[in-house]
Amino acid sequence: MTKPMPEIYPLPTLGPLPTLGPLSAPFWQGCNDGRLIIQRCKADGCGRFVHYPRVACPHCYRDSLVWQQVSGLGSVVTHTTIHRPHHESLDAIVPYVFAAVELDEGPILFARLKDADPSADLLGRAVRAAFETHEDARRMLVFALE
Repeated sequence: MTKPMPEIYPLPTLGPLPTLGPLSAPFWQGCNDGRLIIQRCKADGCGRFVHYPRVACPHCYRDSLVWQQVSGLGSVVTHTTIHRPHHESLDAIVPYVFAAVELDEGPILFARLKDADPSADLLGRAVRAAFETHEDARRMLVFALE
């Protein structure tokens, strides 16, 4: 004879969270502070901005990266509308727009485009970085149309 299954109570859904590590910590701390901080190569003759966090510059291959606040301004390079989210905590906001944004400083970042009309022509539209508070009080990067 099998035992009856215990009653399961639903737990509050916590959305997907980034993995925090020593390499990405300054980026996420900047988000928590409401500032967009990415890496920049300080090597002579390079000076390019880099994102995602790395230990060496992908342009000159030197280990001269430092963290620097950027404007957070950019434009939509491409986007997609999400109708079936990968995590149940996002069910309440579908459909939503997920975009590749080229920052004025050069790198491309990916994030949700806040309050964007999924049927609108968004290519080339100007955006600015914004930060939304997550359920665990962490702030996450999103972009907002200018």
